[in-house]
Amino acid sequence: MIRTLKVTVALIVVLVLVWDLTLSYVDAQLSQRTYPEVYDGCHKIWSSRGLYNSHDERNSITSFRRAFEHGATGAEVDFSYDVRMDRFVVGHAHPKKDAEGNYIYAKKDGAILTLERLFDAVGEKHYFWLDYKNLEHLSKEETAAAIQRLIKITRGGGLRERLYIEASNPLSLPAYTEAGFKTILGIHPLAEENVLSSIVVNGYKLAYFFNDITAVAMPYGTLERPIYGDETAAALAGIPRFLFHVPDESALLRHLLADKDVRVLLVGRDKSIDRFSETACRVKE
Repeated sequence: MIRTLKVTVALIVVLVLVWDLTLSYVDAQLSQRTYPEVYDGCHKIWSSRGLYNSHDERNSITSFRRAFEHGATGAEVDFSYDVRMDRFVVGHAHPKKDAEGNYIYAKKDGAILTLERLFDAVGEKHYFWLDYKNLEHLSKEETAAAIQRLIKITRGGGLRERLYIEASNPLSLPAYTEAGFKTILGIHPLAEENVLSSIVVNGYKLAYFFNDITAVAMPYGTLERPIYGDETAAALAGIPRFLFHVPDESALLRHLLADKDVRVLLVGRDKSIDRFSETACRVKE
């Protein structure tokens, strides 16, 4: 019994030492990175699903065009890859299937909206944060086919350099990085007040570092119970961050705009909010 206890304690000590040494190594490596390829403009507040007047108008060419006309530099877009059609279809909700097994997609502006149509309509000069809704459900072969399709529809005009592909699976995303796309690991840490918060955040950091991913994305939380608070920001130091569900509060926005590691903000949750005029640039007298 005593021997078993000693072995258990010894294993715990070794695991803690390995964990701490690994984190120290990763932090040292991250401190030397600069990420010049990641968006670092003054206009960090992008549009989430466009600037829309109704639920049905979200993720439509109309809503994205309106957001860009109001000054948004980039937009977050929900999409999925349809294996049968070999197309990327824009939309947030998981579609239902018909009797033949084909997905039934909600129409936008009278037709199914594909990434190709979206890029043709509003892709010039704008940035896109592409929220991949079904990457984790695709096989290796299907992922390879999807990558070839994305390469095909992003040729020319520097569009590929203005895309950021987000998904929550750190094992599937590197295939897109290897293909020349910028990638974002979507993470969902615990609220900072939770005693396990730092362990979860550091676990995500290791997953990011060892899987060749460009940036991380995470929800801010609420003003009362932040997920992205000072401790989390310190733990993720050196990693470019894309924040969503950011409360629409002036002091908070100014604080986050001044954070050099925060590259993009999406203000509000399930709301269409225009804060595109808020900027990280200093106003010249």
